Amino acid sequence: MHAFHIHYRNTQGTLMRILTAVSRRALDVHYIRAGASGNGYRADLLLEVTPKQIGQLCRDWYAIVDVTDVKYGAPSSDLLEALVSGPHPPVSATAGGTATSAARA
Repeated sequence: MHAFHIHYRNTQGTLMRILTAVSRRALDVHYIRAGASGNGYRADLLLEVTPKQIGQLCRDWYAIVDVTDVKYGAPSSDLLEALVSGPHPPVSATAGGTATSAARA
């Protein structure tokens, strides 16, 4: 299992291009988190990949204009804890059902 940290500028479609490189290879994404990081944005992915796939993914990600840096290595303990704790529902689903009750009104 490898952790990838992709730093990018948040322009239209950049995160989708990052994820498309993964889905094109039919890889399972065990964990993903994307958000603001300093002056830019960062996507953290946890993937089971071969050394050849690491090279392919890094090459594809660096070819994206708005990707500024790609780092990979062994997953940190906080990523592994997030993986074990299981998926979290979207924020809108935990807002007390206000979106559902508003839709019914």
